[in-house]
Amino acid sequence: MTFLLNSCLDIFDLRARTKTLDQDLGLLQAIDERLAAYGWLTNTGIKFIIVVDMMGRPPPPDEDKRRFPAVVGLRDADLKPAFRAVQTAYIQLMLNPFYSPDDRTPLQIANYGGQSPEITSKRFINELQRIGKVWAPGVANI
Repeated sequence: MTFLLNSCLDIFDLRARTKTLDQDLGLLQAIDERLAAYGWLTNTGIKFIIVVDMMGRPPPPDEDKRRFPAVVGLRDADLKPAFRAVQTAYIQLMLNPFYSPDDRTPLQIANYGGQSPEITSKRFINELQRIGKVWAPGVANI
């Protein structure tokens, strides 16, 4: 997974050099016809990557099949609601006065092996898990 994410970040950089970027970068990379990575870039330069397992999840109960018809493939626009929800969750995290983002300089991070600390906010993690469970192709609002 680390390789996939790092290669996706390289693709962000390559696309930034060739054209003006839209927020939705669409499909960045697909691996083994199963994993597909999609990208989103905020106007402040924050990069979000959503990795989708194309094998899907178990089918919903019979009563939900009318709400979520069978879908083959995934369009780039299908992920926009998920990216917007992730961006909103990130903004809420940054607006939290009790959250302290990493205060190291880029040079200190580079000397530390390039590792940035993980976001450990339980509220943020729970919101991302909720987004992952609620999202499905065709869902317009999360």
